[in-house]
Amino acid sequence: MKTFPFASLFLLLLSICSSAQSFGHSLLPLFSLDPSYVNVNHGSYGSASKYVQEKLREYQMKAELNPDRWYRIDIQLEMNKLREKLSAYVNCDPDDLVIVDNASAGINSILKSLKFRSNETILYYNVAYGMVKLTLQYVSTEIFTQEQIIQIDLDHQTIQNTELLLKTTQDAIRKIANVKLIVFDHISSLPSIRFDVGTMIKYFRGQGILTLVDGAHALGGIELDLRKLDPDFYVTNTHKWLYTQRSSCLVYVRKDLQKLIHPIITSFGYLQSFQSEFFWLGTRDYSAYLTISDAIDFRRTIANESEIFAYNHQLAIQTGTLLAQLWNSSTLTTDERYISTMNNIELPAFINTTEKMNNLYQKLINEHNIFLPMIEFDKKFYCRISAQIYMELSDYEKVGHIVLNAVSTMKLRRTITNMN
Repeated sequence: MKTFPFASLFLLLLSICSSAQSFGHSLLPLFSLDPSYVNVNHGSYGSASKYVQEKLREYQMKAELNPDRWYRIDIQLEMNKLREKLSAYVNCDPDDLVIVDNASAGINSILKSLKFRSNETILYYNVAYGMVKLTLQYVSTEIFTQEQIIQIDLDHQTIQNTELLLKTTQDAIRKIANVKLIVFDHISSLPSIRFDVGTMIKYFRGQGILTLVDGAHALGGIELDLRKLDPDFYVTNTHKWLYTQRSSCLVYVRKDLQKLIHPIITSFGYLQSFQSEFFWLGTRDYSAYLTISDAIDFRRTIANESEIFAYNHQLAIQTGTLLAQLWNSSTLTTDERYISTMNNIELPAFINTTEKMNNLYQKLINEHNIFLPMIEFDKKFYCRISAQIYMELSDYEKVGHIVLNAVSTMKLRRTITNMN
């Protein structure tokens, strides 16, 4: 009798049942999430399927069975196969991408590798992720000067209007000499906005400005075609939306720029090819990287990519409408082009200070086990929700009522305090 490893059997059974699968709660058994936990914050850390977790353990056991063979021969072959498969998924040359631990490692490798003259500048937007801002702060003091790193501020209008965004950026460029690089998001974190990066890349290339795109939330969340976008540098996590094991990240560098970019760790690949330099950074567990291939397989058993993208996109839009009505507030944007798998909803009117926002955030965590990212943006207070294939609209309605009850309790306590 033919036997199957658990992971292969799991995928076979899942494939057989896929025709009966529907999005939503029916997919929850495929993940390891605590049943009492409503994950409205998938975007921060993602979630690997049980199938992917089992494949992870298989890779780790292969390494233990014969460490020498694994590290000296097998892992190089496995990583080459992975790059071929991943490059097909994002439509690029496999030699133009490498895998690192996370977007932080990718962004740091690029920004700390580039060498600019003292009269050349880097631009970025105020909605950049905190890690990106801090890395730019570091390079402004250790590599460049503070005058060479310039922030452009976006508000609720420019963030959802590409033409207005480019006009605002161009106004800044006119005042600055020798802009060499601009850093921007594909999908920003907080607030979460999907930018028209294709138009932005073409616009800046026309002015001789290099583009570094932080696509941490893109891979697995939206269609990603790197050959079509043609950025100079692109970084995207795999564990956030692709269902891989934490953590791994794709780093794409245009072929003619690869000689400029080095990993933040120097090891035996130094002075060799772009691929060689990033491949061997010392002994490490490559298992999480290898699960990228298995995550792609897992997704194919659920639905085709366009169906996964569409479900999460529509759920994010519907949730925004639901919570805005429930809280008598509004979403940051109603233009679906700027919404991905996440949406931003203005919090109830009582939450009008940073202190109240932080108190609500802690109350949800400590009393309800709900992690709801929040931010003040353009003088309003928003939360960010993440849609996902195992979630349904009722999950967000439940959280919406919990937020209302928490706010009511905060109001009551403030009233009692004022009376005393």
